[in-house]
Amino acid sequence: MPDSKLQPTTKNDISDVLEERLIDAEYKIWKKNTPYLYDFVMTHSLEWPSLTCQWLPNTKSLSTASDSKAVEHNILVGTHTTGEQNYLMVASVNLPQNDTVIPPPQATQNDDQASTAAAASETTFTASNYDEEKNEVGGFGAASSSSSSSVGKIEIRMKIKHTGEVNRARYMPQNHFIVASRGPNPEIFIWDLSKHCSFPDDDSVPNPQGVCVGHKAEGYGMCWSRHKEGLLVSCSEDTTVCLWDVNQVSSVKNSAASGTQMKAISVFSGHTDVVEDVDWHHRDVNLIGSVGDDKSIRIWDVRENNPSQPVHCVDNAHTADVNSIAFNPVNEFLLATGSADKTVALWDMRNLKSPIQTLRGHTDQVYNIEWAPFNESILASSSSDRRVGIWDLSRIGMEQTPEDAEDGPPELLFLHGGHTSKVSDFSWNKNDEWTIASVSEDNVLQVWNMAEEIYAEDEDEMSAEEEDDDTNKVTGQALKDDDLE
Repeated sequence: MPDSKLQPTTKNDISDVLEERLIDAEYKIWKKNTPYLYDFVMTHSLEWPSLTCQWLPNTKSLSTASDSKAVEHNILVGTHTTGEQNYLMVASVNLPQNDTVIPPPQATQNDDQASTAAAASETTFTASNYDEEKNEVGGFGAASSSSSSSVGKIEIRMKIKHTGEVNRARYMPQNHFIVASRGPNPEIFIWDLSKHCSFPDDDSVPNPQGVCVGHKAEGYGMCWSRHKEGLLVSCSEDTTVCLWDVNQVSSVKNSAASGTQMKAISVFSGHTDVVEDVDWHHRDVNLIGSVGDDKSIRIWDVRENNPSQPVHCVDNAHTADVNSIAFNPVNEFLLATGSADKTVALWDMRNLKSPIQTLRGHTDQVYNIEWAPFNESILASSSSDRRVGIWDLSRIGMEQTPEDAEDGPPELLFLHGGHTSKVSDFSWNKNDEWTIASVSEDNVLQVWNMAEEIYAEDEDEMSAEEEDDDTNKVTGQALKDDDLE
């Protein structure tokens, strides 16, 4: 008689193998199509997975007498490992200048030999040395590894010892040297990057400038105020949202001193389950929003001290956990939420009874959403389905051919399929339009910019429509003048 206990394991093993094969096949198809889908893609294999990523606002031109094609950008990442020291890190990413045209690399007979050597010494690969059979990670659009231009180069420039893995790290908008991070502990750490050396001594210990003490459990969501320097809001598995003022950290001049402990200046209690994410309103100085596993959206006024009742509350905003919230940077009434129900919902704050639009295109939980900093109608989302989706709200309701409809709704502008594992976080680059960095659970950091033809198509169509309208107006006016005669 067969052992019934072994059968489920066998079925699970078969399922896992089939899923791995499917993921591998999808990745190979994606890889072959990158020249048509992207202006550039850079893939960097990190030593450990990063659960967080955020572009820093500072850039540096790498122009030289012989080369002026690269601009150095910086990105905040972390490590997620057990049994090893974790780090908060800053990596440099060399992107092509906006006016630089990078042709697809031309294959040569020496490419295979060059790729083996490059793969052994570098963690950044270009399309020219990508080996399809070995399934090595690669990139499209970067300069060849022999070039001194450094376009496509990704390098860790700073490592700061961190207590536990880095769940999330975010810089203060008014001073990008000040960074808040959090890990498996309830505390939130405040770091002044200018007070830390690039790489720590082996015998050193984690030494943040400030420690925010008040939560009773770990969490992910936190957001700095864009309006007032030093104000930070965070959420936690303890069902609360906390408001902190970290300005006192700036007075700590001795980097060797232990972190200054700070207590929350206000605690917002009202959620009945884990609070997953928080965001600060872009226009209203006093409004923050929070979402959680109780499926609710709550809008709070920070002027109220320790409130238990929000200004607005939307119960059952989704049919499953709500994982993320983002206020639109331009439209003061528009906000978006991402959920475990695989959807992104758009809300009008003037009437929160029901979403004004639901965006469907992901096949698994949506964990992160972020509005594009350069266009109020562009929104991105990441999911456990290994995809980063880019949505264009101006396309909602557009007519589609049956063939196009198979690829998703008209507002789904683009799906980035370069990751082979859950996408943990992503970030729009404010200094380089349409450039996104994304990190996944399989140690991969990707920096990518979709092909201009994809989004320029819409802009051309809109321009053509506007021109037609103008022509019609002129024609109409001419007819009226003729009629008068």
